[in-house]
Amino acid sequence: MRGRGDTAGYPRNAWYALAAADEIGAEPYGTRALDRPVVLFRATDGTVVALGDRDAHRPYPLSLGRVEGDTIVSGYSGFAYDRTGACVRVPSQEQVPYGARVPSYPVREEGGLVWVWLGERSLAERRLPAPTPWLTDPAWETFGGQWETAANIRLLQDNFGDITHVAVVDPVLAPPALSGVAPVLEVELTETTVSFHRDWPAAPVPGWQAELTGGSATEAYPQREEGAFLSPGLWADRWDVVLPDGTQTFRFTHAITPVDARHTRHLWRVSRNFAPGEHATATMRPMFESYYRKVREILETMQQVIDRDGYGEDVNVAADLAVLQVRRIMRRWVADEG
Repeated sequence: MRGRGDTAGYPRNAWYALAAADEIGAEPYGTRALDRPVVLFRATDGTVVALGDRDAHRPYPLSLGRVEGDTIVSGYSGFAYDRTGACVRVPSQEQVPYGARVPSYPVREEGGLVWVWLGERSLAERRLPAPTPWLTDPAWETFGGQWETAANIRLLQDNFGDITHVAVVDPVLAPPALSGVAPVLEVELTETTVSFHRDWPAAPVPGWQAELTGGSATEAYPQREEGAFLSPGLWADRWDVVLPDGTQTFRFTHAITPVDARHTRHLWRVSRNFAPGEHATATMRPMFESYYRKVREILETMQQVIDRDGYGEDVNVAADLAVLQVRRIMRRWVADEG
């Protein structure tokens, strides 16, 4: 089956994770998202404020200024802005210029991440960020990282939608089940989400997982894959291994934010309900980080090919069913925004 892999455009009316919650404090945090500058800081009541990162007086980033109580002060003009973006103080005169303000954006904290809505403000309350309780639940051990990938957001979504490539990219990390023929993918759709699952034939766990848990590296166990495109900025997967004494589960969370059409910020988290403790985390972290860095390099290469040669006709296979549905939703989402 052939289909165009065009990745132009991204929705603006969606929640995107601009930072980890523990990165935001009383110091300004400057970033970019959806081709615009944003500054984040915490007000005195602990809530996160998101404003446009450009002084209304002159083109100077507010993130290079300072936070004073519930205001952020430009390091150039001294203009002070409250949490709504309104200018409330000008050092050189008593009256604040009429209409002096910077954009302000709705913010939510969920799953230890700071989600910001950069689209039509009136729509933000209708679509809250998808809940990710496992990221902060003490029953789950979680580690992760973040970086910017020089590739369009839809290339990352395509990658998350099909895990069969894991066995090719990193055969040591991959569950041995992935080396066989993939079972049929069961896909469920709503207007804005795609979820899927498939049950893999019984297979051993990877050697490193067996070593960490004291289990067998040769005995075959039933395994199940689940995944979900929850919003343009959030993808969540899980992998279950059904053992006689319980189920060992990994949860993989990917918060992705377009910086611009060719760059995407990627915050990734790996959670597990087994092998508690720092020793297991210290063993797994470099393995997963190495894998995700390999994927980053691959996606950046894809973007370079697209930039140089343009979009081509993709040859799709049965394992791409979820990917193709996500592409349709993304195209419709962008088209509906005009």
